Amino acid sequence: MKVNGKLDSLRVKKTETMLTILGVPDVPGTAAGLFSALAIAGIPITMIVQNAPGDGFTSITFTVSKQDADRAHEIARERAEQMDAEGTIRDDNIARLSVWGTCLEETAGVAGRVFTIMADNVINVLAINTTADIVSCIIEDSIIDKAVDILCKELDLRMEEVW
Repeated sequence: MKVNGKLDSLRVKKTETMLTILGVPDVPGTAAGLFSALAIAGIPITMIVQNAPGDGFTSITFTVSKQDADRAHEIARERAEQMDAEGTIRDDNIARLSVWGTCLEETAGVAGRVFTIMADNVINVLAINTTADIVSCIIEDSIIDKAVDILCKELDLRMEEVW
């Protein structure tokens, strides 16, 4: 099954690191404190994912440029300690894959189709973020070429950018 007419291109970013703070107390201001500290350090954030809280705790995952990863990880560890969170995880071996299209919010099934194709090809998704015109996910960088080839073929996409 192809998703008709609304999808345009596939973009890949191989220059990011993913950081996660685990066991973050679910109270107002925790994300503000973390991302304000990163902003003060001049570190741009490229993607943010926060899960729904459970038992008063959540996790916050975000990506930064590899050139900022050491400093961002240091700040994340400091903030985790200040918040009395469980700790941090760093993954330098990731790539962000984004399916772009117009009016995706009006097209049912895009995310389901993207993730079904990936699951059918044993491509594990580490994080997901969507907007009205982008479905992005983080996967292991070692399988990015496989994911690109399969998604371009199955969804009739053109590879637009790799950066």
